[in-house]
Amino acid sequence: MQSGITIICDSATPRLHYIARYLTSALSVPFDLRASDNLNPLNYCIYYSTKPVPGEFNIYANGLLSETGVRIFVPGIIKKNQQTMLFLAPAGYDLDFDIFAALFYMLSRYEEYLPYNADQYGRFEAAQSLAFRYRFIEDPVVEQWIMMLADALRERYTDLDLPKPATGFLSTIDIDNPWAYKNRGFFRNMAGLVRNITQLKFSEVWIRLSVLTGFKADPFDVYEFISKVENHHKFKSVFFFLSGDYGEYDVNYAMFTQAFRNLIHSLQGLRIIGIHPSFKSNNQRSLLTKEFSLFTKLIGINPIHSRQHFLMLKMPETYQNLISMGVQHDYSMGFATMPGFRAGTCMPFKFYDLSVEKESLLTIHPFIVMDITLKQYLGYDPETASDKISLLIKKTRAVNGTFTSLWHNESLSESGPWKGWRKVFEKMTENAMTT
Repeated sequence: MQSGITIICDSATPRLHYIARYLTSALSVPFDLRASDNLNPLNYCIYYSTKPVPGEFNIYANGLLSETGVRIFVPGIIKKNQQTMLFLAPAGYDLDFDIFAALFYMLSRYEEYLPYNADQYGRFEAAQSLAFRYRFIEDPVVEQWIMMLADALRERYTDLDLPKPATGFLSTIDIDNPWAYKNRGFFRNMAGLVRNITQLKFSEVWIRLSVLTGFKADPFDVYEFISKVENHHKFKSVFFFLSGDYGEYDVNYAMFTQAFRNLIHSLQGLRIIGIHPSFKSNNQRSLLTKEFSLFTKLIGINPIHSRQHFLMLKMPETYQNLISMGVQHDYSMGFATMPGFRAGTCMPFKFYDLSVEKESLLTIHPFIVMDITLKQYLGYDPETASDKISLLIKKTRAVNGTFTSLWHNESLSESGPWKGWRKVFEKMTENAMTT
């Protein structure tokens, strides 16, 4: 059995330990660190320093992984053979860049700790990112870099076995509003009916009355459709239920109804059920605590899977708060305004907290595309959306990654502005699940 790969370095910092553990997971081969003053013969070595060792496998040490805290700077960037690389290396190294620093910069979300111009909701958005400004937001650069490293190591060490990961697909569904009309209660439905009439939306009046009288199914009740698609392709989606009280951005009116409890329990089974913390909870720790307490009572266990409503994500406070609530997996890593790879990756990774220079136990599951991004932010029609999704699936497959999507039950309703979007979901799952 082959031994692992040793990174010989000047200083085994927490940041470099984080990257070594990440590479161990990504390449399924142990990576460990050793100080440069202990040069016993080793089978497979990477020398990581500012001076290359003649005849050895060398990676340039830019210095980022020896620092603590953050500073304002822009990494050196080049594109070579259509491949983006950060933290350029001088001549004499086996790679053209400091791959360890590049991986750390993207995975730690270093740039999101720096000052930025927030959007109307206070979010770090796509246009602020290095990936958007240098046009690699739709490229899984982290996996591309790892493939470059693996190829270079295989070329140097011909007997080194580095297995390739299997491609995957992860469907995630946000339930902000479990029903369009059902289970709203008499007064809220009457208010909606009056509003429809005064706005002359008579078709919506008809649909509302048809649903409430039992002649039509509620358009947002798409759970049977989702189950059919899942069963056909043999996968299970992860469901996230909005956990906040009714408000301007939090519209789950059904939170405290028996129907809502029944829906959650009907979906639990083999599926993962996660919490969808409210818009306001991102800035109110006490509210977050309350929502977790209520949701725990609903599902019977403390939720360990979470996604932020409106993708409200601020480094590092949001993740620190979620960790304190017992969350082990978060699915908020993606941009609302653009599809692509916010952290440069399509694979799960551990959250590294730059404020304390420590790797956490929280696993981040980045998503690549969201329905609302395609329709509302970019204005795509269903056909254009399908083409974009197919391109992103192709890019994910090229690096043996996991394609993770974010949909809402509302967008699968085949009603109102979402007519025709079920076919987009079905085509996506077909493409993503086809080997």
